[in-house]
Amino acid sequence: MSNTVDNAGASWTSLDAIRLSLGVIYFHFGFLKFFPDLSPAEVIASYTAMKLTGFHMQAAGALWWIAVLECGIGIGFLFKIFMRLTGVLFLLHMAATFLPVFLLPEFAFKFVPFGLSLEGQYILKNLVLVSAGWAVVSPYFKKDKSASAEPAEPGPTPA
Repeated sequence: MSNTVDNAGASWTSLDAIRLSLGVIYFHFGFLKFFPDLSPAEVIASYTAMKLTGFHMQAAGALWWIAVLECGIGIGFLFKIFMRLTGVLFLLHMAATFLPVFLLPEFAFKFVPFGLSLEGQYILKNLVLVSAGWAVVSPYFKKDKSASAEPAEPGPTPA
């Protein structure tokens, strides 16, 4: 019996598991935002969006657009559709999730810069989502000689 692992098969299975997990998380968190007071991130998300628009957008409208965006990203991951667009929206959304650290430090910290609040910890854990998401979407952005939107199957790594 060999102790080696088939990296090509394991990589594909792992990336599918990550992609589906991201899809469930994004769709679920987005869906909660359609209903007032269900999302624990409702206040910080809507206030950040309002601040970014110079308070020209009301909280309910901001939350609705965030919900649509998150559900769309979730659907893209779940059904593996429009992966380049899903990847771009995902990365832009993830960048936006870090904005409260700079725009609303009173939400993110109990004691700046080390004492994170619960919301701050919620933001910091997004580093894991960024890493996981990048692993999933990066193959769709690699330059390929063919015009295929699907990444090539991973092959054996040269020694």
